[in-house]
Amino acid sequence: MCGAPANQVDHVVPGDDHGDANLQALCQWCHTHKSSSEGGTAAALTRVRTDRPKPTHPALED
Repeated sequence: MCGAPANQVDHVVPGDDHGDANLQALCQWCHTHKSSSEGGTAAALTRVRTDRPKPTHPALED
C-alpha cells in the first residue's frame, strides 16, 4: 500500500477466517489505520440515534 516494509498480518475481511486468501501483509501504520477505521465503522452501526427537537429562537416563539 505505502511502500514501507510489511511487518504486520491483517485480515482482509475482519473475523475468524485465517485462510491465506483473507490475510495480507501491511506495515504497522497502515494496519493501525485500517483497524481504526474498521472499529469506527462497527461502532457507528451499533450507535443508537435519537431525534431531538430542533431548538427555536426565543424571539420566534409564540
